[in-house]
Parts: sequence; C-alpha cells; structure tokens
Amino acid sequence: MKNINKWIISLFLLTVVQILSSQYYKDINLKGNLKYKQFYITEDIYENSKNHLDDIRIVDKNGKEVPFVIENEESQRKQSENVVAQAKISERIVKSDRIEFIVKFNSQNPNEDLIGNILEIISKENFYTKYELFGSYNGKNWDKIVAGEIYKTPDKQNLTIKFNEKKYEYYKIVTPIDKGNIFDEAILKYFNPKTESAKMVETDLPFEIEEKEKTTLLKIKTKNLPLKTVSIDVADDEFRREYNVSDGTKYYESGHIFKIPGSKSSLEINVEEVSGEDSIIIEIENEDNKPLKIKGVRGKYILEKIVFKATENGGYKIIFGNENLGKLNYDLAQINDMIKDRDFVDLGTLNKIEGKVAKNPKDFSVYYNIFIGIIAILLVVFMARKIGKKE
Repeated sequence: MKNINKWIISLFLLTVVQILSSQYYKDINLKGNLKYKQFYITEDIYENSKNHLDDIRIVDKNGKEVPFVIENEESQRKQSENVVAQAKISERIVKSDRIEFIVKFNSQNPNEDLIGNILEIISKENFYTKYELFGSYNGKNWDKIVAGEIYKTPDKQNLTIKFNEKKYEYYKIVTPIDKGNIFDEAILKYFNPKTESAKMVETDLPFEIEEKEKTTLLKIKTKNLPLKTVSIDVADDEFRREYNVSDGTKYYESGHIFKIPGSKSSLEINVEEVSGEDSIIIEIENEDNKPLKIKGVRGKYILEKIVFKATENGGYKIIFGNENLGKLNYDLAQINDMIKDRDFVDLGTLNKIEGKVAKNPKDFSVYYNIFIGIIAILLVVFMARKIGKKE
C-alpha cells in the first residue's frame, strides 16, 4: 500500500509540473489617443523570453490575445547606402596556393578619409569561393578584416562583403588558387542606418575567461540580445592579436584587435552572424605573449519594436517566458509599414507569474483529459480500498 501511495503522489506531482510553468509579464501603460501603440523590447524581455521572442504574447484585460508585430532592424530603419569610390582590380598576385586581388580606391577629396563598411565585388563569371579580406593604408602592411563566402550563380548572388567601419585606401581579396581570375572591379560603400528610426543601444555583457595553452577563450553571455558588435575593454597598452568568433561548434568571423599608444585602436568585433546564440566565444591567439587583461565586454544592438492595436483604454500586458509556444503570424505583419501614426507607450516592471502554460498551437487537451481521468479512477480505487480495510 505504501508503494501505491508513493506512485500516486508521484503521478500527481508530475501532473502539477506539467500544467504549471514559470512565465513573466509586464504591464503596458497606454498613452495618447491613437489606435496603434508601439514600444521598444526591453533587455529583460530579451533575457527571459524563449525561442528568439517567438513566445511573446500581448493580452488584454480579459486575457484575450491581441494581434501584434515585432519590427526588427530591417523592417524599421531607413537605410542609407552611399558609394564612396569605385575602381578596377589594380593588381593580381598569384601564389602557390592562392590569388591576391588588390584594389586601390581614390578619394574624390584628398582631404577626406575613405570611410567604408561594404565592399561590393563585380564579376562577369559564375563562381563560389571562400575569401579573406585585408585592408591597408599604404599597400604594404595589411590588416585582416573579415573572412567568409561569396558567390554568383544564374539564379542568385552574394557579392557583398560587410565589415566594421574602416578608413583603408587599399583592399586585398584572397581566394584559393583554383578559382582563377574571377574579379574585375570593386565598389566601396558606406552604409549608415538613420538612428532616429533605428535606435542603437549599448550594454554590459557577462563573460568568463578560460586560458587554453596559447589561446584565451572569452566566453560571452548574449542575454539573447540581437547583437551587432562587442567591444572588449583591455587594460594592456600595446598589443595586436588575431581573434576568431565561434558559438563553440562553428567559426563565423576572424580578424585582429589591437591597441597602439598615441595611435589607433580597434577593439570592436562584429558578431552579427552569431548573435542568435545564447553565448559567443572569442578565441584570442596570444602566441608567446601573456594573455590580455580583459576588464569588461560591452555589446551593441539595435532595439526592436512591438506594434499592436489598442481597442480598450487599458489593461494590456506583454507575456513571455514559455518555451512551449511558437511564433504567431497576424495580418498586422503585412500592413505595419503603412501604419505611420502610432503612440509610444511605457512598460511596467518585470513580474513573475506561476500558472497554466498558455495553450500550445498543437492542442493536446484530449490526451491531458485522459491522463487526468486515469489518475482520478486510481484515486477512487485507492480510497475505496482504504475505507474497506477500516470497516
């Protein structure tokens, strides 16, 4: 009988665990007289939400779900892309295992720096290749900027190389030797998001450091933020180290960080391709040098907005934190670009709630009811036996 008691209690506790889940909510404090409202997604929402924000729900005072749309960077910001300079490949250097394509850009104004963050390749050939991009101020000393893949096919192409803002006059694209003479020309561009519509913010990120032989592993917690870059605060005064960006299984980016007293420094690393992960690993190659003294890490990201239509005077909440929920698709996502008149509203403090899991898009209620019915029958049988023994 004791075993039956334990078994029934275990089933009961399992049921409770299955129907209860930790979730979070924030009150939405309405402002203004416009029908459509919007607010920025705050850092604590990113940190506590699940499935890349897919679990977010907006509910009214009766708990009814309200249609909404998340406006990410691409959908909310007005982009500005200017051509800085255009030039033909000036030199091709064939090595035993690679080809180096060198292009020199000339400024239209000798007194102005060539500031760019996009290199667009022009090619008449169809190809696919891995590449490394280097930059130089004088055409002799080269700094590695980024590495990746570019291609051109009859159906689609990716001939754009994006990187952090640079002021180089010379660029060098290195490809494997077997790819041949595939580049003809290059265009240097500067991409400038208009910050009045795309708000960039900066925040401290938690991190851990692990020294492994001659490599420093800088493990950064992303807080689930849509990070663009991370900046490393280093106490050392003079250094130049190669780095690689990974998620622990795959490499995404490589380059150099450096600091030179009285001169330039570069401590910002592009992590856009890996920002969807829970953590980012920066591998810093120390060679025979002492590890860098890292004091802090800061991340930059562009805030995303939520837009919804308010038909009531108040009582709205944003709920998140349920990993069982998936993404919703509302008609609002197709028309939000046309909705220009909106009120910005405020969010309240973060609150934790314990309650029923919001219904999953897949309805398992039938199976749940059967499970509860079986437990109820077992309880009745158990109580009947116990009463019979007493009599």
